[in-house]
Amino acid sequence: MEKQQTENIGLRPIIVDYLRHWKLIAVTGVISLILAILYLLLFPKTYETMARVQIQEDDNMLSSGSIGLGEAAGVMKSFGLGGFASGSINIDDEIVTFYSSYLMSEAISKLGLYVEYTKPPVFWYKMYGEEPVKVTCDPSALASLNETIKFYISSSGAGVIKIKYKTLKESKQLQFESFPAEIEVNNIRFVINKNPASSESSFSVKAAVNPPHWVAEALAKEMVIEDYSKTSNMIEFMYQDHQAQRAKDILNTIIAYYNEDAFSYKQKVGQASLDFLAGRISNVTGELSLVEKQIERYKTANKLTDVEYDIQYYAEYMRELKVKMIELETQSVLFELMDDYIKNPDNKYAPIPSMFTTLTEMEATPVSLYNMKLIERERTIQNSSPDNPLVTNLNLEIERLRESVFRMIDNAHQSMVLARKRLEDTEQQLIKRQEAVPEQERVYVDLKRQQEIYQGVYLILLQKREEIALSIGQNVDKAKVIDAAFVMKKPVQPRKLFAAIGLIVLTLALSIGWLFFKDQTVAIWKQLREEKVE
Repeated sequence: MEKQQTENIGLRPIIVDYLRHWKLIAVTGVISLILAILYLLLFPKTYETMARVQIQEDDNMLSSGSIGLGEAAGVMKSFGLGGFASGSINIDDEIVTFYSSYLMSEAISKLGLYVEYTKPPVFWYKMYGEEPVKVTCDPSALASLNETIKFYISSSGAGVIKIKYKTLKESKQLQFESFPAEIEVNNIRFVINKNPASSESSFSVKAAVNPPHWVAEALAKEMVIEDYSKTSNMIEFMYQDHQAQRAKDILNTIIAYYNEDAFSYKQKVGQASLDFLAGRISNVTGELSLVEKQIERYKTANKLTDVEYDIQYYAEYMRELKVKMIELETQSVLFELMDDYIKNPDNKYAPIPSMFTTLTEMEATPVSLYNMKLIERERTIQNSSPDNPLVTNLNLEIERLRESVFRMIDNAHQSMVLARKRLEDTEQQLIKRQEAVPEQERVYVDLKRQQEIYQGVYLILLQKREEIALSIGQNVDKAKVIDAAFVMKKPVQPRKLFAAIGLIVLTLALSIGWLFFKDQTVAIWKQLREEKVE
């Protein structure tokens, strides 16, 4: 208590002493007020823009677990051919995709935001739409841009256009008589043209051209993308900008490119599946035709007519076993087709057809990773060249993933072969118990079973082809727009509360700082005089 009273007594004289300088406080208050007013007047109004989308599952493509094939029903499910897509959505993965540099760079290039336009003396205000000139260049050339190129463009309105560009190593002044002006900087051709939306004849503007991935990196830090809740597929986008239209265009363009990229990927994988199925259907049709001709010749040679009625008892007794063997034989054929496709050198860098990416979760992992790396490799080659070191690294990684796919196929095939061998042994035991069954009937049953196997495979592949063709033809947005980008009513900057707090803090800081500096200066001066007198 005594300590507190001592502190109060010690502070009171200081406060009273400062209050005696009320004129100084008033002057600093006026200065702070002017600065606060300038902040409210000059700082551009910044609004928050929001958009909401719902990520949709692709349940229109091969989502059924089996097809109605009689005894062959369930073959697709047992082989893992139940769907073209995973059937589930990981919102965190989708958010990372929205944040990706590739997606944002595409949106920035589309909107031309890699060029920042400012007018002196207000260099913090970046124009959008109202800039007097437009600086453009070939989008493919932007990939080689690795520094900021600044253009200083001025026009007097009398047919004289002065353009100065500046890089890290070069600065040059040019003069043109009219627009468009073509300038080559660092082997990149830039075209500067008059903006039709601007009516200014005389102007002075600065245009800074940045690599799109730099702008994308900054945009990713400023933008907020988050899930609406942990139990929904909704995603919210929030972005602040003093240009409301620019913020809306950014959000809407990112969402549009996301949908376009998702549809392109679905078409690419779907087309690979259609190409695969076209060849397989042709092969299976030929095999089915051969088996049917064998049955026809066998029945003619042995004068068989109503064999189905003669072996009714045997068929009922063997029915359950036959269904299982049909399923295993069908799986065997499909595994062989898949193995031939993947090991074909012509398909070395072709995505694995989607009908094989829906195996069990453990089996599908190497196949999904392999397809993703192939798409990434193709995209890298499109943006650069096959000699890019990044492409070389991707090739090595693809080879490793390809080996893991081979091992997965071999292991799954071996497991199926063992299961089929066990069923065949069981069948042989049952056949031996039916020694009364004529040899002709046993041969006929074997031929009939082969016919059913190829019929089952043919129907599966045919339905697969039709379902995939229908699905890739439907351009359904993966990100369904619930709320297109809209601007909030109240601006987030400048804030009157911040201006008021700044006014108070700056007034106290300036006045107290000045008095403290003055007292310290006087004290030091007195000390120096006393030392000099001594």
